[in-house]
Amino acid sequence: MIDKSSVAAFVAERIRLTGKAQTEIAFEAGFEKPNMITMIKQGKTKLPLAKIGVMAKSLETDPTHLLKLCLAEYQPETWAAISPYMEEMLTGDELSLLRSLRTWVGAPYLVALTENQRNKLDGFMNSMKDTSNKPEASH
Repeated sequence: MIDKSSVAAFVAERIRLTGKAQTEIAFEAGFEKPNMITMIKQGKTKLPLAKIGVMAKSLETDPTHLLKLCLAEYQPETWAAISPYMEEMLTGDELSLLRSLRTWVGAPYLVALTENQRNKLDGFMNSMKDTSNKPEASH
């Protein structure tokens, strides 16, 4: 028995959440044979790295997250070598906010939010623009 990989589990869950047929996803991602989606979903074959962008678009998810999952699982040594540089592009505060948002959303992408949740998030973000409540800079 093959244990389901994290990529396989993620792809299977995104397919379920989109409500799309696997044949539709296969077509959108440019796979000639729809059974490739089944094989990826079952962890029997790897998602080709060249297909990450189109697959993420079809799955309505963040391509960066899908790339990270694939690299971490398929090429762990490469991922270990480059992952510190990918997070380095964000400040510590930005990374903390991003992780907090991902935890709150329950996923690495905002498409998982309901319309009501998006409205609340937009309201919160707009409230942060209020300059009268900004903390004073320390010298």
